[in-house]
Parts: sequence; C-alpha cells; structure tokens
Amino acid sequence: MTGLAPDWTQLAGAALAALDPAERETAILYLVRRMIPAGAPLPWPEGTGLRFDQAVALAFADLEPGVNWTHRARYLVLGSGGAVLDRIDTDRPPFLRGVPDDLYLVHLGENAPAWAAATGRRLDR
Repeated sequence: MTGLAPDWTQLAGAALAALDPAERETAILYLVRRMIPAGAPLPWPEGTGLRFDQAVALAFADLEPGVNWTHRARYLVLGSGGAVLDRIDTDRPPFLRGVPDDLYLVHLGENAPAWAAATGRRLDR
C-alpha cells in the first residue's frame, strides 16, 4: 500500500497467487475495488457477517465459470499489503442481484469461457 491508497495491482496479484495452477487455468477472478473498513461486515458472502480488525479487500474466484447458478467458487479476504487473511468457499457469486460497480475483472483463465465474465471492467485498464 502506498500512502493511504491501496495498491490494487498488488492485491490482484495476491488474489491470483492464492489460486492453485489448475484453478488459474479455468477460473475467472474478480476484485472489489473498495476497501472494507476495519470492523465493518463483509458484503459477501451474504449472511456471514464476517468482520476483520483491519481494512480488507475482497476478491471473488468463479471456479466453474459458465455453470449456472450454484457451483464452486471462493471469496478471498486480503489485507491491504496483499496477505490472504481468509478463504471462504461458497457456491454463490456476489452478483446475483446485479454486478457491483466496483467489481473488476482481474484474470480470465486460459480455459475459462470469456462469455461467462460478469463484467468487462478490467483492473489493468
């Protein structure tokens, strides 16, 4: 983190590194480009109410893109320096009610269907 602004590229790299090689080939990875304040509940996965004692970033890995509705996926909770603080396996994405404006595409796996990406907003653009 530089000053008070998060290094989104570093956070995206940390989230990608948290996936194993096979997952990286097939997954679509997203990063919410907003820090969640210390003590605030995570917005996803819904109903967990998880809180952290530091500001965190949230990434979402769709591990089976192109499969309808519930399927393997994972949330990654990242500290501002890129440490993975938690991995939360789930079967629901954060965009069941629409794609959040601050959700950015970080990685489209080599074998992931491009049409399955929930957003075209790229972190690297």
